[in-house]
Amino acid sequence: MEKEIILENLDESIVNEATFYSQQNIPSQISQALYLYGSTTDYQVLGFIDASGDGSKGMIFTDQGIYFCFKEPHSFLYEDIEEVVLIKKEEGFDFYAKIKTKANTFVFKNKYLNLKGFIECLSEILEMPVHYEMSAYEKVGYFVPIVLNDLKEDVYEDLELNEQHFQQIKDIEHELEMAKELKGLDYQDECRSLCRYCLDFFESLGLDSDEIDALNEAQSFFDQQDSHENQQLEGAKRWVDEMMSNYQNGDTGMYDQMKSTMESL
Repeated sequence: MEKEIILENLDESIVNEATFYSQQNIPSQISQALYLYGSTTDYQVLGFIDASGDGSKGMIFTDQGIYFCFKEPHSFLYEDIEEVVLIKKEEGFDFYAKIKTKANTFVFKNKYLNLKGFIECLSEILEMPVHYEMSAYEKVGYFVPIVLNDLKEDVYEDLELNEQHFQQIKDIEHELEMAKELKGLDYQDECRSLCRYCLDFFESLGLDSDEIDALNEAQSFFDQQDSHENQQLEGAKRWVDEMMSNYQNGDTGMYDQMKSTMESL
């Protein structure tokens, strides 16, 4: 892994209740950290997180991998990472972090790291997309506001928005707020409708981002659900048509079976 890429992406945004030290500011407690959970061969420290004040808990970044100890010492090399994941908690939009390597899966739930920032940092270093473990409906509620905010903050280069575009953004934000008041199938139907509308809007602007990729994944899920439901309806229609045809021809078997089932409910 190129040292410059790692240094470019490591900063204090990856910590929560801990202290981040850049390569130019490595403290003396790194000796304790290296002794307890570091490597004897991979010791070019590019960044250090001290979660205990004395180095006994924390995380060491080198040009080869990451060494850490929050409860027990562990480590992995950058080249062994296969997937970086953010797992949505049941309430709100906070996340756990998960890193899948060739040999192990590491789940981070501690308060020391900014878990979202940490995974996004690794994503940039590895040039690997973040995988989000959340429902399709949650993806709509989470990613649409991010894209809208990026539009308002002029994150997308060479894009000029007109009054109509800004009005569409306001309309979508209003629909998102209204959706929060809905429950069950009404909420799901609103998310489906919003997802398709937003993707069409973003496509008309020529936008492309990881967030939009996640929304496309949600739309693919909705499309598969629609296809499955349509197949079920077609199957039910064929069954009714067959039952009526048989009934008209004097065969009441299917009709009697349905009548018996309905009476037993």
